[in-house]
Amino acid sequence: MKNIKTKIFVFITMFFVIGFTMISCDDFLELPIEGQLPIDYEKEPTVEEGFRYVSAVYGGLRNWGISVFPYIGMFEITSDDADKGSTPDDSPSMIELNNYTFTPENDLFLSFWNDHYSVIGRANFAINTLNELNFEDDDIRNPLLAEARFLRAFLYLRLNLAYGGVPIVETTLTAEEFARIPRSSKDEIYDFIEQDLLFAIEHLPTTYPFSDAGRAAEGAARALLARAYMYQDKWADVKFQTDEIINSNTYTLYPNFYQLFRMIGQNSTESVFELQLTSRDQGRYRCEYGFVQGPRNNFARLQGWGFNVPSQGLIDFFDSRDDEIRKFATVLPRGFRTPEGDSINANCPNPYYNYKVYTELKYNTVDYALDHNIRYIRYAEVLLMNAEASIHAGGDAATPINLVRQRAGLDPIGSPTLEDVWDERRAELAMEKHRYFDLIRTNRASQIMGSSGWQAGKHEVFPIPQSQIDLSDGVLTQNPGY
Repeated sequence: MKNIKTKIFVFITMFFVIGFTMISCDDFLELPIEGQLPIDYEKEPTVEEGFRYVSAVYGGLRNWGISVFPYIGMFEITSDDADKGSTPDDSPSMIELNNYTFTPENDLFLSFWNDHYSVIGRANFAINTLNELNFEDDDIRNPLLAEARFLRAFLYLRLNLAYGGVPIVETTLTAEEFARIPRSSKDEIYDFIEQDLLFAIEHLPTTYPFSDAGRAAEGAARALLARAYMYQDKWADVKFQTDEIINSNTYTLYPNFYQLFRMIGQNSTESVFELQLTSRDQGRYRCEYGFVQGPRNNFARLQGWGFNVPSQGLIDFFDSRDDEIRKFATVLPRGFRTPEGDSINANCPNPYYNYKVYTELKYNTVDYALDHNIRYIRYAEVLLMNAEASIHAGGDAATPINLVRQRAGLDPIGSPTLEDVWDERRAELAMEKHRYFDLIRTNRASQIMGSSGWQAGKHEVFPIPQSQIDLSDGVLTQNPGY
């Protein structure tokens, strides 16, 4: 692996610690903002003091370019399961993603790039500072380092999927220094991710108390590593990591699929890694992941921008399987009254909205869905990765896939095929930003999206932002076809 050693990284935002706020349904943990410790700190830091560095990385995941508009557009609206939504002329950048007419000048690619590297800078700052502080006991230092390295791996996996190989930065750089770092290969990025996650697996705890909901545990690192292996077709490794998670008996499927995506289902037994969002302090720490997907032109505090809506193709897919439980929890029709008694206006511009981010009116004290956590890794995904790996590498694929199907009210499958697992992933994880890269990794993108403008040899990755290539004076190279 190319191991690029550098000195300083600050790209768009400052790397100093900007506290992390976490929320559950009833409990709230707030850490001091900008809780920076001096590098020459002489006494042994407490766990709480050390965590202030890591908290800044978690807090950065709420950024616009990481969890909101660019992420939703690049990882979901590009797929056959979702349409842009909103109004026909709203957001030319999203229209380009929806139609595969995007270019390197699209501002969503730049936002995604900038925010990911900005928060990688926070992770690097946390890692380097924790290594320098006077922890006499590595049993305190290493779990904190493991969280920061998990988060760095989480961000690099996103970048690798989106752009292919990207620059590797392990410490901190100025913007000018960063611009001179060439791209590493896609395989080198995967190696880098693997190193971070193997360290995280070794040092993270199995669980946290509920008051620390949202912090990455060992299972999250194993699941993320399994996901990285899946994209490399390393199926024996996928099976090993998912077997370890299953055999730990740490997670179980939440019994009610609909409630899993409501406020009551946050940080449930199924949650492997979940980003904690909050409207506290009048939205001071807001992340608009749910807000931009809320019903457009609906009633006050029950509306958003209306982007990322289920496609007719996804609805037809649910109907073809009699998959009513998951369809009901995924597709929110206009003119509908929810079980909680909230009404969706029949005059909303789109026929359907993303029900998986629906947040009951009583929780929307500032804006729609600001308290709706992002379920980044669920145990159901672990089970389905295990089933797919079992078909490739040998093992029992029926048990894990049928656990998922049973909750959905579907009959068991005796001898699942790859197509069975792929269909189950589509139904189970719909609108959760998996579909686009699932189609690419399984070589079905041309067949399914080719008629909409998707081109093989080009659209497997997105273009490197043109402004970054210009800033690098050609050190960064563009992806083919752009």
